[in-house]
Amino acid sequence: MIKHIVLWKINPELDKKAVLAEFSRRTEYLKTIIPEIKEARVALSYAGEYELCIDSVFENDEELQIYINNPEHLKTRAWLNTVTCAKTSFDYVIE
Repeated sequence: MIKHIVLWKINPELDKKAVLAEFSRRTEYLKTIIPEIKEARVALSYAGEYELCIDSVFENDEELQIYINNPEHLKTRAWLNTVTCAKTSFDYVIE
């Protein structure tokens, strides 16, 4: 299994809770149309440099790549690019 974590900094002029609500809505939709997503949660940080997170699980790297390249996921990424100013990610194998 692959754990895929992505963190973003939200543009400072935006309402963080509103961004989280929209990201949650989009993530729940993606979970209904992309069967490769085994788990996915989004959250706001209560402290730290990055404020928004998705924590997701995939069976293997092939399924992660299917998700990453899915056109609906790409639409969500494009939206995230309009509401965030920095991003980092971390992927690892769950043993």
